Amino acid sequence: MKLIKVENNEIQISEDFLNDYRNFQKLKLSMDLMEKQIKEELKEAMEKLGKDKILLDGFSATIKAPYERKSIDSTRLKKELPDIAEEYTKITKVGSSISISIE
Repeated sequence: MKLIKVENNEIQISEDFLNDYRNFQKLKLSMDLMEKQIKEELKEAMEKLGKDKILLDGFSATIKAPYERKSIDSTRLKKELPDIAEEYTKITKVGSSISISIE
């Protein structure tokens, strides 16, 4: 089944696909919200019991210990030492991409 067709110099997308995609996006949002809730509740329960790892019927969860991450404040560096910021600036080519949204 071809999802995308070009006819008369116009792009046409299968109506079945659009409906399925809308339903998928709604389900994905619902699952993302549910995942966030279960992570919060599970973390709270594990911390209450003093556990940092659990395994339940193939489902596992691990609490990662907090840590500090170091990074460069590039905005401040560019402002205070623009020559050095420019000297260490790396340019990376990024390929084209496409975003899709359903209203």
